[in-house]
Amino acid sequence: MIRPSPIAPGFRPGHHAVRPGAPASSPERKSPPLEALYPEKDAYLRLPPERYTSRTFMQQEWDAIWSRTWTCAGLVSDLVRPGDFVRYDLGHESIVVVRGRDGALRAFYNVCRHRGRQLVAKACGSGSSFVCSFHGWIYDVDGRNRRVTDRELFDPRTLEGGVDLRPVRCETWGPFVFVALDPDAPPLLEHLAPMPELFEAYALDELKLVKDVAVAVDCNWKVASEAFLEPYHTHATHPQIVDSIDELHNQYDYYPRGHSRVISPLSIPSPRLADRTTLTPAMKQILAVAGVDPERFQGTALDVRDALRAAKRRADNPFGVDYRCFSDDQLVDNWNPSIFPNLAMNALPEAVQVMRFLPDAVDPGRSTFHVWTLVRATRPGIRPTPFFGVEPDADLTGATRPPRRRTTEAAPELGEVLEQDVANMSLVQRGLASAGCDVIRLSEQEGRIQQLHAEIDRRIAARQAA
Repeated sequence: MIRPSPIAPGFRPGHHAVRPGAPASSPERKSPPLEALYPEKDAYLRLPPERYTSRTFMQQEWDAIWSRTWTCAGLVSDLVRPGDFVRYDLGHESIVVVRGRDGALRAFYNVCRHRGRQLVAKACGSGSSFVCSFHGWIYDVDGRNRRVTDRELFDPRTLEGGVDLRPVRCETWGPFVFVALDPDAPPLLEHLAPMPELFEAYALDELKLVKDVAVAVDCNWKVASEAFLEPYHTHATHPQIVDSIDELHNQYDYYPRGHSRVISPLSIPSPRLADRTTLTPAMKQILAVAGVDPERFQGTALDVRDALRAAKRRADNPFGVDYRCFSDDQLVDNWNPSIFPNLAMNALPEAVQVMRFLPDAVDPGRSTFHVWTLVRATRPGIRPTPFFGVEPDADLTGATRPPRRRTTEAAPELGEVLEQDVANMSLVQRGLASAGCDVIRLSEQEGRIQQLHAEIDRRIAARQAA
């Protein structure tokens, strides 16, 4: 029996909607509750820690998920000209995605067909061919082998079956390139549904990359991912922002194939605060950026959200953005989708933070937390929300691609909010490996974690039954 919350009577996380009764055509329409899609959800109220520490379970995930599911390999903006390529490492596999001379995007295993050496070492680049540094075999950007060094000294039987690069399925959505190691995976847009429809207003392919950071973290990929599946941690991990986010009254949406969404109300104080009316410095800054003089503002902190919405609706709004395609809730809220298995976003109209959680090749206790920050063109002086950790001197024009920073937990270079999340990750992983942790307990605010594990188990069961 779930009891009423003393600070939010009547609130039920899985059933709450930011706009009750939103029509079916509205992007903020509430999904059915978790149990409608996952009747087995109560089996995931308690989880064994071994799901994060076991190499056996890690292999089951590889067999059923990573080797069979679409995952985001890179950005289309890195693949503009013929010969442009990106390298994508997923577990023990490495993939190279390249723009061909005919303009098509193709993906290949990053492996020479001679002795297996990986061809591409850089994260991204451009060239007219791929040359194996071991023995000089050459491949065209369309994957065809152009040279087998000293071919005449190979017995013809050795080269039977072809020596072109092995292809990998490759499709795009918005600014993202996805690959699927399984040639029988469904079409990408079928896998992603309904996310492309829900996020159409954001015109993600119009955004420019301004920050690119890959952090090596000492935790399982799910530990890193789950930090962004529930806002329940916000009041404890990010106490400095609770004066400008209602981190309790979130809308939790659940979709087929493991996808989900949280809508978090911004520019409104948390109900956990005793004083929800006084304008804090953060709320005054929100008003000032919106062109509202905080010293003359007649409302309270609870009215800032409506003032920001009204400012953005003006044709001459100070942000310089045409907001007509955005719903009233998209204007002021953080939309946080999770695309199964390992892609998440914090989406605002002016900027989107994209996060990938990449498994290690061999160690279930290690992963990579990769963050891209993408911004929309705005008037000079408008900066992304401080939550996104974009440095003051960052070029927001997109004229120059920012270099990829490879950082560590000790110095993530992600800004205060995400660095607080990173600080939890290895400590959670260590606790999961302790005899003191015999079970993980999940609340209604952590329903998306239940969904993640239920979807993983569904896919493992389907794989084992095949």
